[in-house]
Amino acid sequence: MENELVYQTEKEKRQQRITHVKPLLDRFYQYLGSITSPQGRLCAAIKNALRLRTRVYRILENGQIPLSNNSLEGEIRFTTLVRKNCLFAKSIRGVEANAIYYTLVATAKINKLNVYKYFKYLFDRLPNQKRSDIEAFLPWAEEVQQVCHN
Repeated sequence: MENELVYQTEKEKRQQRITHVKPLLDRFYQYLGSITSPQGRLCAAIKNALRLRTRVYRILENGQIPLSNNSLEGEIRFTTLVRKNCLFAKSIRGVEANAIYYTLVATAKINKLNVYKYFKYLFDRLPNQKRSDIEAFLPWAEEVQQVCHN
């Protein structure tokens, strides 16, 4: 629905949402209110939707609030994966190693690095380095950016 709205500013976006999205929300909540004697999970889902109604309508007040949180959930999914994988580490050091690995992967992605190239770069160069040189190998370091950028 958001893709179909035409706007240049946040104010226009809010107005478009009021014009096009609000009637859909109104009909949806009217329909929920018309369902008689829901039971079980359906009843719980309807009660939850009605309870959150005022929060949902906030998208009409602020054009910066996205209609969908799918992109945010996608960003969080990585953290959830790490947490689940750490459950199978056999020691505290294993958990720490997992955390370091996943942090490097996530940071490399944020810095638009090719993760494979970045790890190859690390494995080729790190074994011969002193501890004091470690900052030169972080994903935002200039040489790393030049060699490993997507």
